[in-house]
Amino acid sequence: MAMVTRRGILAGVAAAVAGVLAVGLVTAVVLTTLQVLPAGESPVVDDTTIGVQLTGAADADPGRDAVMAWLARGILLLALTWGVIGMFAARTRLVRRPGAAAARASWLGSTRPWRARESTLGLLQLDKWLLILVPGALLLGTRAVQTSFLSWVHLAVVMSGWCVAVLVLRALVGARSPWPVLAAAGGAVVLRCVWTLIPVAIGGPAAAWSALWTEPVLRWFSALVAAVLLVWVFVAAAWALVMQVGPKAATGFVLAAIGAGLALPALVIGIVGGETVAEAWAASLAPLGGLADPPFVWLEFPVASAWWAATAGGVLCVVGAVLAIPGRGAGGSTAE
Repeated sequence: MAMVTRRGILAGVAAAVAGVLAVGLVTAVVLTTLQVLPAGESPVVDDTTIGVQLTGAADADPGRDAVMAWLARGILLLALTWGVIGMFAARTRLVRRPGAAAARASWLGSTRPWRARESTLGLLQLDKWLLILVPGALLLGTRAVQTSFLSWVHLAVVMSGWCVAVLVLRALVGARSPWPVLAAAGGAVVLRCVWTLIPVAIGGPAAAWSALWTEPVLRWFSALVAAVLLVWVFVAAAWALVMQVGPKAATGFVLAAIGAGLALPALVIGIVGGETVAEAWAASLAPLGGLADPPFVWLEFPVASAWWAATAGGVLCVVGAVLAIPGRGAGGSTAE
């Protein structure tokens, strides 16, 4: 890789991280001072009350929470095992084991995305499937445990968004090998799931949500790290694509994937009705303590937020397409 290109990538990554830090800081400040505002009333609710009302900690089933905590520990152990195998596979006999090459590619792709392409050379068919199935299953399991297997709405929105983003990215990659970008993005998803599982594994979903909403500093730190890890998923994906399509097209591919993953679920929510979806979400979480009112009422989000999100996603798709189209004619490695 040319020095200029590498410096450009580093500058882009630095700018992305700086942007995430700024957004995370603003978000954390807002969340720290957030107060629930029932219609027509003054903001008089403190952080502790928010924690109880939003998570239902006072009414949560302790038995279910304990079971979810143990499930989270099991999933976390599997995720950490996958990461450890990836870290040490090349230095031990593990490299000959089925799936070890996939774990190594996932680890290298998520921590050193510029090496994602070399790490995926010569992968067996099983390893290629594992690059998709392990992050996908871990994401599904993490979100299911986080909501105590109660909210199909949450799972549908999250998983549909990620699936759309992956499918769009795969389509844009075309005849080139998709495995470097899948290894980088999938590995980064694993890292983010590990972070999400830690508080749930300690005390269960209800206890974790209550702690996050009643401790401003903890909420600030958790939101900031989660935001950084989310952005790193896409930065790693773009970085892994640079060797195949160049930095401009790689950025366009990832922006288009993000836009599609945001726009389509938001569009469906907008068509169904934001308040309807919010009420279904609240009702499904009722055994966990639930939400006394739909989230759009509690946090005073306008019902049109789904349409705004869909519009923002559409804009990202257009910007991504503009950046990606010139790079489509450039040479790249073929599928392997």
